[in-house]
Amino acid sequence: MPKNKNASVRYDVIDRCLTNKLHKFPTLAYLAQKCSERVGVDIEEKTIEKDLYDMRNSSALAYYAPIAYNRQSRGYHYTEQGFSIRQLPLSDEEWEALRYAANQLNQYKDIPIFANFKSAIERINTRFDIGLDISDTALEQFVQYEKSIANVGYNWLADIYTAIKNSFILQFEYENVYRKEIKSYSIIPYLLKEIRNRWYLIGWSDKKSQYLTFALDRIIVLRVTTIKQKKRSDFNHEQFFKNSIGIMEGGDKPEIVKMTINAPFSRLVELEPLHHSQRVLKASKNSIQLEITVDINLELCYKILSFGPSCIVEKPLSLVKELKRLLGETSKNYR
Repeated sequence: MPKNKNASVRYDVIDRCLTNKLHKFPTLAYLAQKCSERVGVDIEEKTIEKDLYDMRNSSALAYYAPIAYNRQSRGYHYTEQGFSIRQLPLSDEEWEALRYAANQLNQYKDIPIFANFKSAIERINTRFDIGLDISDTALEQFVQYEKSIANVGYNWLADIYTAIKNSFILQFEYENVYRKEIKSYSIIPYLLKEIRNRWYLIGWSDKKSQYLTFALDRIIVLRVTTIKQKKRSDFNHEQFFKNSIGIMEGGDKPEIVKMTINAPFSRLVELEPLHHSQRVLKASKNSIQLEITVDINLELCYKILSFGPSCIVEKPLSLVKELKRLLGETSKNYR
């Protein structure tokens, strides 16, 4: 494995030179020059000699590159036609996208289920020589990812994933913060879902005869049993949250919600729709009237109330009444 990122980059440069049909049999001096240009520091010929040796023989790199020296041309070449340590035929733009994705995924390195992520990236980096360096903080100067303040509940991810994959029944103690009670559950797990840096579990409860959603940070004790349970055929992970805004379950049937949103939020919901079902009925410079077909739940109410007086819900009446109730309860806190 490369001891530093420059070694990985040098391997890439050497490989590109050896596969360049327009410049056959590059010399040590030529390879050293090209590597120096790429990494921004002077590279000696003896370093290139060692790189060539490692590319041929290193079991850690596992390239086993068929590199040979041509005495007549005094340069190097691959003896195997079409060989390249870069087995993935990607463009420079695609390699850059891969580097970006690796850095983005690196934010999850402290989550137990992704504990081997760094090791995996290093192996990919070595095998395909793409110059990844997930410890490099340069990207963070230009791109800042959302990070969770608390990692509570992340320790359950690996166990839950194992249970889902093997159809094992999960048993756990769960704290309902709304009802202020702790209950025991035995469920068949179906899906792990992340929303706004919090992880949730969706599973079937035989006792309640329905699918339930649990926040991982409220699970107190969890046990993965070895009891296998055949999964139901009616669960579709793509459809389960189709009518939801957020993670909360709604009613049995979604309803049409009609509302008017005034500026400046009107422009925002045009750019970022509240839901994929959003349909604009009327639009003007100062307001927008729209409909969405969604589950009616508290999460929807909180989203609507976040617009303050700029949002007026016209129907359904049940939602209007619930919003009035919530506003009334809220106003009591400021008397």
